[in-house]
Amino acid sequence: MNLKESYRYANYLDRLLETASMYLTHLEFITTTKQMHIRSKANSEAADETLILPKPYDVDFTPMQLIDFSVKVIAEKELLAEAIAAAKSKTEINIDNAISMNKKKQSFINVLNNMANTKANTKTVQGYGYKFNAEGNQIKYYYDIEETTTIDFDRNDVKALIKKYSRNCDDISAKLDAIEINTIVDFTPKWDVNDSFEDVVID
Repeated sequence: MNLKESYRYANYLDRLLETASMYLTHLEFITTTKQMHIRSKANSEAADETLILPKPYDVDFTPMQLIDFSVKVIAEKELLAEAIAAAKSKTEINIDNAISMNKKKQSFINVLNNMANTKANTKTVQGYGYKFNAEGNQIKYYYDIEETTTIDFDRNDVKALIKKYSRNCDDISAKLDAIEINTIVDFTPKWDVNDSFEDVVID
């Protein structure tokens, strides 16, 4: 399998483990509740009855089977992680660092885009003050405030940086895509990603 397929398989294993955990954290699935209806004490003519409450899921596996299966999935994920790490160590660029730095650059591009969209403007807002009128009473009066906002950066420099980092991120993304397809991971999967949870548990 190549790196891209190995990532897909890793996600598949995560989903298997999450599904198993969902069952195993459901109290009614991992326990059996028995009810003894002792009717005869209250009514001598009534018969006693013992009932087993039904499980919440109609499945063909037991809690212990799921525990054993989860152990297998974890072991498979560990082996896969080691194989992926070995494959990554042979690539022309450090994949994890490249992905991390691309995220940082894209975040910075968002900041720069916000700045590039900022425009200088002039607007009139209202202010107020207090004065005494002819009767000696203090009254509020209103007046216009002309507010001018200017940008404190070079818009052309910002736009140039946006182009530079965008081009760089695109180049790295294209290189990463090629690496994911062309890098072989020395690993044979135990299951097929198209297999259902039920199929692989009782396999």
